[in-house]
Amino acid sequence: MTANIYEKCSNKDGARPYKCRDYATKIALNLQHFKRDGRFCDIDLISGKTIIKAHRVVLAASCAYFDAMFSVGLEETQKNHVALPSVPPDILPMIIDFIYTGEVVIDKATVQHLLIAADMLQLRELVTGCGEYLRRELHPSNALGIFRFAEAHNCRELAEEALGHAQANWNIVANGDELLELPLPQLITLLSSEQLKVDSEAQVLYPALRWLEHDPSCRRRHCFEVLSHIRLPLISPQILDEAIKNVQDPSIAVALKTVRVDMKTGRGALVSLAAEPRARARRLLILAGGSCHDHAKHPPLSSDNILSSVLKFDLYKREWEDLAPMGIARIQPGVATLGGRVYAVGGEQGSQILANGEVYDPQTDKWSNISPMKEARCEFGLTGWNGNLYAFGGWVGSDMGASVEVYDPVTDEWTLTGRMPEPRFGMGVVNFEGLIYVVGGCTHTWRHTRDLLCYHPGSRKWHTLTSMRHPRSQAAAVVLGNYLYVIGGNAPRRTVLTSVERYSFDDDSWEEVTSLKEARAGCAAGAAEGMLVVAGGDSESGGERAFYRARTTLASVEIYDPREDTWQAGPPLPHSRAEAGAALL
Repeated sequence: MTANIYEKCSNKDGARPYKCRDYATKIALNLQHFKRDGRFCDIDLISGKTIIKAHRVVLAASCAYFDAMFSVGLEETQKNHVALPSVPPDILPMIIDFIYTGEVVIDKATVQHLLIAADMLQLRELVTGCGEYLRRELHPSNALGIFRFAEAHNCRELAEEALGHAQANWNIVANGDELLELPLPQLITLLSSEQLKVDSEAQVLYPALRWLEHDPSCRRRHCFEVLSHIRLPLISPQILDEAIKNVQDPSIAVALKTVRVDMKTGRGALVSLAAEPRARARRLLILAGGSCHDHAKHPPLSSDNILSSVLKFDLYKREWEDLAPMGIARIQPGVATLGGRVYAVGGEQGSQILANGEVYDPQTDKWSNISPMKEARCEFGLTGWNGNLYAFGGWVGSDMGASVEVYDPVTDEWTLTGRMPEPRFGMGVVNFEGLIYVVGGCTHTWRHTRDLLCYHPGSRKWHTLTSMRHPRSQAAAVVLGNYLYVIGGNAPRRTVLTSVERYSFDDDSWEEVTSLKEARAGCAAGAAEGMLVVAGGDSESGGERAFYRARTTLASVEIYDPREDTWQAGPPLPHSRAEAGAALL
């Protein structure tokens, strides 16, 4: 088949443009032969004892560096040779061959030299090729070295990918030698990152101390700056004391002791006392309290099938484990995390609605009491924001409530700060980028609503956003990415829902996603590591159910992958459970 073609378009006289597809290849091949044979060459490129004959016009057409050199009146314009001492002699022929052919063989021994030379010569195509090679070679043992190298040569995409690899494999990277050679700015980039994948903040402290002690005479002056980027309030006092004991350099030990005293006295002058776990820290879904109506063996509970037990689900291991039980059994409590601790507040026990609360410290696996709310409430919304807990509405006394309370963990005090637009209970409450969202629930007007409300904690103002597609209450609400997911719940005509819809914070719009495999209301849910986990809940029993409380509790777990828009069965709960409070730790 001919490689030559006529264009389809023609003018009034019947003329047609003609294009030879192989023509550019023929010219390029002839230029290569001319260079190889030294024909028509007008410039010598020199590095050490290596001399390469070439054509100015080819170099200038292919490379911005040579174009500028031969065009702006530099002395090389008049000379018949150019010295390139910064390009290694064995790399220069490879660079010039690439300029003529667009091809080069890259290996571990040459990739860095090629990239440095290509960067200097502004040969972006070769820089890109070297970057792609280094991406394929990324490993925890070399990620920081590649990160530093890419940053030094303005390879932004490669630097970002290498940094991401180091963050994702922090436990390996942190114990390697490359970390010890990092300059301070790049160490701070790592220590301050939300993307470090760690089991605990201690896995950030120990590598930072290793870095400081690697060259204490030069680095001890950076001690407070380095420590300020570690979330020390999330580390148990015992671990901090052990770290102080093991530090060899006296100056670094004194700095660590000073920070320890600063936290212990509650001054917060050297480190923030309101530290939150990193976004990619090991995530645990905590389930506290709830109810169980199964006839099978029950976990520890009090009267009326109300639970005091607490479970955690490790989103990495995908395993359930028991934690220390709460001091009080609670159904429908508010549960939220703040400062690396879990708060369980309010709820119901028998016919009594509770105002008291307790806080769980994962370092000690113990619960301790906090001050009670101003108003007893159950089926309310609780979320942590800016170092405080916010409680919204709920069932208060004998009626729905509309009050908003704020808890300050430093003073251990609750304060009434306003009211919701109308009384509401059984709704979902989440926070996202400084705003708090209230979705669904029951009001005096509707048993199941489609409402989505937005609350600004700073101004205490409310705004109404686009409504859900389906009215629902006792649904789970969680944030994953830039979406608010609303899962299951109760609906009109005494229906338990399988439907799931999500709200785009960017577009103020709703869309439905794949439904649950099993209808459930009052389920626990959490989102991390790019997936949703939904556990337990109520389901219909024999088609008959009360206004909002189903008669059968579930032990099943479902996990949602938004990339595939699919639900898969997860490890079931040790015991069925519904109406529990849930939060990510």
